[in-house]
Amino acid sequence: MRVWICLICLIATPLTAQERAPFLGVWGTPIQCAGDPIRDGGTMRAAPFEITTEWLRNGDTWCALRWFPVQGARFASTRALCGEDSTMTYRLDMLRQGESLTLIWDEALTNGPLDRCPSS
Repeated sequence: MRVWICLICLIATPLTAQERAPFLGVWGTPIQCAGDPIRDGGTMRAAPFEITTEWLRNGDTWCALRWFPVQGARFASTRALCGEDSTMTYRLDMLRQGESLTLIWDEALTNGPLDRCPSS
């Protein structure tokens, strides 16, 4: 029985990774993609969101992603575990509208619409 479960998991994994492909990459506003300072003359630079199958990174913040089933190529929901010493868990929804991506954190805070950065 365990062998069958392992085989099913191995067969399903490439499809799951392929379904996530529209959400993966480096996303941001023009300022984030360029890495420009957040404020004129400031030293803090804007950072884009880098999304992989396992991680979301924004600047120095890393979040481990646990994906729920992807619904078409337009909507995905994940559980994001962010931080290092004190971690926070968020529900992170990703919504594709055309070529843009919007990140929705706990159904309250949004980042977007974001475009794919030219370097990704």
